[in-house]
Amino acid sequence: MEKLFEQLCICTELIEAGVASHTCNIAWLNKFCATFHKFASEFKIYLPCKTDLTRYNKIQMETIYLCFTQVLTCITNLERIMHTERNFELFATRNHFINRINWCLRLLHASLSQLSEDAQLDLNLDDLSFVELLDVVLDKLETFNEIVPELQHSVSIRSLDLDGQFHDAINHIIRHALAFANVALEADKKALNSLCQRVLDESSQFEHNFEQHSAEERKLESLALQRCIYCLETYLNEALLRLVFASLLDVEEMSVKKLKTALETKENTTLVPQLIAELDLNMDRIQQIGVFAIAFSQEAKTKTIVRSCLASLEALDSVLVPAFQLQTTPSAVQHADLLEQHFNEELMTFRNIIHEIIDSQALISNYLDLLADSIQNAEQLYPSGELLQIARMGNVILQHFQLEENFQILSIDGIRLYQDFLLILGECQAVLELGTSVDLKRIVKRFKILYSILAKLREDLWKNANQVNASLNDKSITNPNQSIYCSKRQISFAKQRSRKYYKLINNRSLLPFHRNI
Repeated sequence: MEKLFEQLCICTELIEAGVASHTCNIAWLNKFCATFHKFASEFKIYLPCKTDLTRYNKIQMETIYLCFTQVLTCITNLERIMHTERNFELFATRNHFINRINWCLRLLHASLSQLSEDAQLDLNLDDLSFVELLDVVLDKLETFNEIVPELQHSVSIRSLDLDGQFHDAINHIIRHALAFANVALEADKKALNSLCQRVLDESSQFEHNFEQHSAEERKLESLALQRCIYCLETYLNEALLRLVFASLLDVEEMSVKKLKTALETKENTTLVPQLIAELDLNMDRIQQIGVFAIAFSQEAKTKTIVRSCLASLEALDSVLVPAFQLQTTPSAVQHADLLEQHFNEELMTFRNIIHEIIDSQALISNYLDLLADSIQNAEQLYPSGELLQIARMGNVILQHFQLEENFQILSIDGIRLYQDFLLILGECQAVLELGTSVDLKRIVKRFKILYSILAKLREDLWKNANQVNASLNDKSITNPNQSIYCSKRQISFAKQRSRKYYKLINNRSLLPFHRNI
């Protein structure tokens, strides 16, 4: 460990010396890269000694992985800047990335110090994700359900809830859900707030009546609380997918290029505040999508990529608009261009990794719901308004299957249906973008064809997935008289992986991809 600290100190000294002497050139960057590579190699040797990590130390390791990724991102951008500086002195841009590297080095030092102490701290609910908090609560509810009648008078709730952590975990779940509700689509905010209140009410009633009730009554209240938690989780998953459609559509249509141009030309000053507000809202939405993507993903590499994208976007948040506002010199314009390029690259990486996480069936099902609502309300909508926005949201499906990992899951029939989907989606968008008036019935007919093709594609995906998981599904239900909560718990946002808990069998009203066409 001492070697790691020594090598990290050398890296820090190189950064500070370069900034102080204004010698941050390619030679300096190469020297830093070689030194940091040596540190990374030393860390790789140390890493196998830390295979059995506590929950607290796992958090430190996640921070270390994030710092490594961020340093590499900043090095790539610094190299680009230094090749550009033949014509312009990009001090501001260079310092932005150097300061981020410096921050990462300090964070690496702090995390390594915690690892060296091998801290054994109590469970901190603030460090748990939404999914991990659900596991804590559902673990305790299973414990409550298993209390035998003869022990019911000798067991208090405080002896079963990890010294009050059951109540605190419920509050943390609600906190996560409400943070998401703040940036969710308007139609979802009220429903999420209502579901959060139901969970709080059921939790309060369960705790208040615990000691007075019999084991059977306690189990009924526990099942009622479980049902509320499952409803909240399911609705949040669906609302999260709807936000993905809206947010990724905004990223595509409302590029920062528009804001940069508006601030540079200063021709339309009334539009600028609206563009800034839209950008801020979408960045808040992307942060929440990222937080839940990290929670639902089970792969360390995927989590790290999402965290790195969020860290980059957060660092750009405070410098992007000021850079666009101060495009008065050639170097300032170049500074704004480089930050814009970095911003777009991070958004592209974020979009792709989110599509790797998202379950294809759930994404299609969510879009089918949007299509069904638009078809039903078509008589009240203007073709150039909401219908066009719904049609453009289909581009998110297109992006999803442009990734090789997602395209590979399509069967031969699935590929044919996907090609048909691309064709009819293009027709729907084209007919709505025409300047001439088009009969609404013709537009609705195309939307119905789009719905039908996409529904068949979903069914094909579902059939393939069921064939692959047939043996696993057979084992998941062994007792036909078991509780209604004992079917396999599913996550509609992320790709299906083995999960510890279970969900309702009869939940067609909750999960859109269980509905019949």
